[in-house]
Amino acid sequence: MGSHPHQPSELAAHLDYTLLKPDASREEIKLRCQEAAHLGLNAVTLHSSRLTLASLILEDSPVKICCVVGFPFGAPDSDIKRYETEVAIDLGAEEIALVINPIHLKDGQPKLLFRELRDVVEAAETRPVKVVFCQGMFTDRETAQAIELVRESGAGTIELLGGVRPEALSPEDFLKIREQSPEGMRFKVTGPLTRQEEALAFLKAGVHLLGTPEPRRVLEDDADDEVSHTPFRS
Repeated sequence: MGSHPHQPSELAAHLDYTLLKPDASREEIKLRCQEAAHLGLNAVTLHSSRLTLASLILEDSPVKICCVVGFPFGAPDSDIKRYETEVAIDLGAEEIALVINPIHLKDGQPKLLFRELRDVVEAAETRPVKVVFCQGMFTDRETAQAIELVRESGAGTIELLGGVRPEALSPEDFLKIREQSPEGMRFKVTGPLTRQEEALAFLKAGVHLLGTPEPRRVLEDDADDEVSHTPFRS
């Protein structure tokens, strides 16, 4: 990207709110969705069991609703992922975040991974599919294979998921993927990001979207009083 945002309102448009705590109550999900709308975030990402609630809260908001499929490690069978996608669409998902299964490439069966990708892209119909690579689960060769299969599948976004390894996610992790990706591919990085400096570093490196469980902390580094003091602060 040629420039990166400096104002909180501009940065907010690049942030997705990851609402994936398995024990989050109905009231907490409701408040977080309201917060996403208040802050002007790009999207919220949830489990399918919370899509109906999110759709109700965000009905009149431009905030998109994304559902994870195969979360967190991509291990479920591909048929289950297709069904997960179909259910998510029926429940109001506007985007899908598919965690791909690393075993297909490790077993030398790229056609099985391609089938998984195509099944989910088809089940999502016209809705965007983000293909999630778990940090550290692919070798460089497997990463290159996976990127090519993503391109062939018709999915337009690659998402790098951090927080599954002890080491912190860095822009260098993302750059390894970007350098092997075709022109026009979009990128998202998701992890335990809490500092605006971290967010801007990823955006400067070429990331289009950032997933964070604490978007307010990212924005508050230089947010004004109006943004910093709202009833949604936890």
